[in-house]
Amino acid sequence: MSYARKNALIATIVWTLVFGGLIALVLGPGVDRFAAPDQPIWRMLTAAIILLGFLLNAWLGWRSKKGKKLGELDERDDAIARRASEVTLIVVAMVVFLTTLTLYETHRGSGAVPIGWLYLLAYGTVALVSLVHAVATLMVDGNGPADG
Repeated sequence: MSYARKNALIATIVWTLVFGGLIALVLGPGVDRFAAPDQPIWRMLTAAIILLGFLLNAWLGWRSKKGKKLGELDERDDAIARRASEVTLIVVAMVVFLTTLTLYETHRGSGAVPIGWLYLLAYGTVALVSLVHAVATLMVDGNGPADG
């Protein structure tokens, strides 16, 4: 297994856990309770989970930089990362677009979306970008050349 594929696999596993944890932390207590002023623990836990994901990304970035110096990563890996970024942009844009439209349609009558949903959209987008990029990297790498 290549160095880049190992990094993508690690990121996929961790960001799947982060994304699932975010969903559980927001939907578990309910979006209203999650955002309640007297319940800051839920928001702190979601921030902590995202922080762990960012620390993982920093470690993977350091590992990739080290891998380039050692010759473990090359132009092919850069091409795969570029193609994965293109896929990530499209997928995340579609998910955010559809989510916001769904929130609008489901809360049109009340005239306001509960703030807990907006927390989930914000934190979820951060986690989704990293998760989709890792999965796209694995898929592009598995499908062969990324340059054409």
